[in-house]
Amino acid sequence: MTILVFVYIYGDAMHIYELRPFVIQEVVVPGRIIQERAGHVAVITLDNVEKHNAIDVPMWISLKSVFDELRSDPSVRCVTIQGAGAAAFSAGADISEFETHRFTTEQVVHFHEHYVGACLTAIAEADIPVIAKIRGACMGGGLEISSVCDIRLADDTARFGAPVGRLGFPLAFAETQALFKIVGPSVAAELLLEGRILNAREAYERRLVTRIASAATLDQEAQICAENICKSSPSAARSHKQQLRRLMADPSPVSLVERMEGYSFAETEEYRQGIRKFLSRKKG
Repeated sequence: MTILVFVYIYGDAMHIYELRPFVIQEVVVPGRIIQERAGHVAVITLDNVEKHNAIDVPMWISLKSVFDELRSDPSVRCVTIQGAGAAAFSAGADISEFETHRFTTEQVVHFHEHYVGACLTAIAEADIPVIAKIRGACMGGGLEISSVCDIRLADDTARFGAPVGRLGFPLAFAETQALFKIVGPSVAAELLLEGRILNAREAYERRLVTRIASAATLDQEAQICAENICKSSPSAARSHKQQLRRLMADPSPVSLVERMEGYSFAETEEYRQGIRKFLSRKKG
């Protein structure tokens, strides 16, 4: 970011003034991860607006740390991830770090396994339901983050893609896997081989997006979605996420042991309170 100071320059005897800008400092504003709370909902913002919310290494580390902390916070029942501003959810990983973090094989392995991969795993394996609220560009690493969220809500300005092949490298294999699980081989080929950029409607038709809202109503749609999630008991939400993760990773029939483990909810106080509340409403 360039900071300008405006200085008055005196003119002639008639005291005419001229306002001239002078550059006094060049400031690089680092990206950051912002966490806020709205009741039982944690709202996480990818904030690097000058670079369309590109994610640098400290942001990958910080985002993972946030999800690690949320795992032990029983007050949080839902997480929403969004980009700062209206131009982008995230344009992907910060390409200005290529020479410092992604130039050699050793650096590439460390970047994807310890920064990106660890962060995506923390989001994907969170017991709390996670919503991606998407405006504008959702590219590369931004697409990867949205792919490991449970529900993806987009407005009609959203655009999705991963044209990394044009930069001379493939998507990391584990990161391709998350995308593949959602859209399958044909759409993954569109995105990776063709480098196609999908608009919101195209993304919805290809199951990359759960629902589309207008730019004016996306905030409301995300709020309603989060409120609906929070109406479920935390233990039910955790169980549903575990079931979905299991079925995404392994489509084989559910075993007897797994079925029996699933019935353990019957011994919880949450279950009994929920039944009592439901029955009392029916009687009323």
